[in-house]
Amino acid sequence: MSVLDATNPYRPGAGLAPPVLAGRDALLEEFDTLLAEVPRTGEGQRPWAVAGARGVGKTVLLLEMLQRAHDAGWTTARLEAGPPDSLVESLTRALYIPLRQAAGRARPGKALRRVLAVFSALRVTVDSAGTLSFGVDVEPPAEDTGADLGTDLHHLLHALGEWARAEGTAVLLTIDELDAAPQAEIAALNRALHRLGQDDLPVPVHVVAAGQAALPGTLARATAYAERLWAFHHIGPLDDDAAAHALRAPAAHLRVSWEEGAVDLAVRSSWGVPFLLQSIGRFAWQLRTGAVITLDDAAAAVELALADARGLFAARWEQLTQAQQSFVGALADAGGEADLGDLAAALGRAPGRLGRVRSDLVARGVVEPAGRGRVRFPLPGFAEYVRAAR
Repeated sequence: MSVLDATNPYRPGAGLAPPVLAGRDALLEEFDTLLAEVPRTGEGQRPWAVAGARGVGKTVLLLEMLQRAHDAGWTTARLEAGPPDSLVESLTRALYIPLRQAAGRARPGKALRRVLAVFSALRVTVDSAGTLSFGVDVEPPAEDTGADLGTDLHHLLHALGEWARAEGTAVLLTIDELDAAPQAEIAALNRALHRLGQDDLPVPVHVVAAGQAALPGTLARATAYAERLWAFHHIGPLDDDAAAHALRAPAAHLRVSWEEGAVDLAVRSSWGVPFLLQSIGRFAWQLRTGAVITLDDAAAAVELALADARGLFAARWEQLTQAQQSFVGALADAGGEADLGDLAAALGRAPGRLGRVRSDLVARGVVEPAGRGRVRFPLPGFAEYVRAAR
């Protein structure tokens, strides 16, 4: 097959796994250590909260962890927080298939029957027939359910963990977009995980949640002890070496190379944001005329990728209130990063009057903290878009 006929290896998109997961080695090595330790000890560890701006690859990272846990023999469940479903509804739907499969493999023991009983008592519709069916009869659980969300989550997670321990394995739950859940549900999750961690021998259930850069603050506002409950991991743009590797490696696998200047331009223009890197790579691949991606190919690809990103920018801009647009406009005029005091002066406002607008924009991932008293846009190119859009 000619190199010109090779399938484009670059995959920009929400949650699409790139061909090379670059720049996340340290975190994945820590996760691999956890994968080995938890089943061996039968004891759970602190839940993880992975925070970062949109486009840096949080969902891709969760999917990689799920795959590694599955390959290691763990029971896994993946859910996304936020309306219309509650956390309990999302969790039970995510667990339904693996639990039904477990019930069908062999005669359920005491630990699995207790999981199925707690699960069934939550009374959530999870299949097309509107019923729960595990192929076995289960007795109602001893615990009351339905009175408190945190208690229900604790009962379910604890029963899961006891079953996993009896099987000599563990459970991984990933929760994407956790900051989109109502504050009351986040508080309930914190309470459930806090109670799990208070056991003499915490059950082998590991939770990894992901959200915007403000996720740590969101968790802390829900319950005072969240800062000690969660292990926080912030992921940002890739450094230059990792970004260059993410571009070169997929092409080299298909016998295509990048000119040095082409890689430098692509990395610099993407600011190391994986989504933009993949988008630039995809356009550059389409534009090349041979086995080498040239500087001209990369320059044209950068223009196309940034133009393609304007749809994302437009969606963010149009959803803002007038006060938020004024704040964002002032930040764009300042080049995309500024002190709050300078923004207040530009808007003719007292700095203290901008606190609520700043907090709302941080929570939505439109801006992020950039040091004491400073904010910036997490997405490259957004400042230029805002200046042109007003």
